[in-house]
Amino acid sequence: MIWNIDVPMKIPCLPAFALSVLSFLSLSGLRAAEPGGFRFPGGEAEAGREAFIALNCIQCHTVAKTELPDPKSPRRLELNLAGQVRFVKNYTDLVIAITNPRHVVTEQYRAILTGAEASGGIEPVMPDLTKDMSARQLMDLTAFLDAAYRGAQESYGK
Repeated sequence: MIWNIDVPMKIPCLPAFALSVLSFLSLSGLRAAEPGGFRFPGGEAEAGREAFIALNCIQCHTVAKTELPDPKSPRRLELNLAGQVRFVKNYTDLVIAITNPRHVVTEQYRAILTGAEASGGIEPVMPDLTKDMSARQLMDLTAFLDAAYRGAQESYGK
C-alpha cells in the first residue's frame, strides 16, 4: 500500500484519522521510540513550525526556546508550550492535545478564565483544528512540537 500524504487534502475527521494511524501502527508491529507509544511516519520540524504559524497557533501559544513571529492581533492568552510540564509528557499526549483539545483544555484553562466564563461552562479556547488541518500539517506540527519539548524538558518522553 502506498500513501501519498503530501497531497494537500483536508481530513474531515482528523481524530478518526489519528486513531486509524494509531491502530495501524499497533497492529503492524511498529514501535515508537517511547515505550508503549507510537510515532507518525515522517514529519518535518521546520515545516511544522510553518504550520504552527499558518494555523494561527501563535495567537495563544509561544514555544520554549523557539523564535516565532508575533500574532496579528493581541493575545487573549499566552501559553508557553514546552516551557513547563502540564498535560504533555510524551509524544502520545502531544498528538491528543493537538487533535482533541477538549480532552485537556477544560480543566487546564479553569484557573485562567474569569468567574463569569467559568460559571457558564467552559469551552476550550483552542479551536478544533481538525476541520482545517491536513494530515501532512499534523505530522509536521507534531514533529516541530516534539522537538521543542525534547529540547526544553528532560522528563519529556520518559
